[in-house]
Amino acid sequence: MGKELKKGIKYEIFVGMKDKDSYEEIFDAEDFKNILTEICTEKEIGFSLLTQMGGYSHNKGYTTETSLRVIIIGIDEEEVQTIGARLKALINTDTILITKTEVEYCFLSSEVG
Repeated sequence: MGKELKKGIKYEIFVGMKDKDSYEEIFDAEDFKNILTEICTEKEIGFSLLTQMGGYSHNKGYTTETSLRVIIIGIDEEEVQTIGARLKALINTDTILITKTEVEYCFLSSEVG
């Protein structure tokens, strides 16, 4: 018999890796992973991290960059905004994007018996 799905909120934080002053990628994805792990470990927040490419226009034209997507289910909106603000400050990026989606989810594990 399958598990019943729970209702919850999925937050996604999109963070570009270019520094807002130099428009260079000062950190790499591994640096970001370490920073994110430290932040989430403090409060025992479960997360997933995906690496992707992104592009955007800014006051000097158009650019592409490494873009990281943090996916978190099970925290409140204030907490996700706090995490986003910390990541934005540490990476020194112009902006970050946070999305909020209602989802249904369940964790499947191997159960004995």
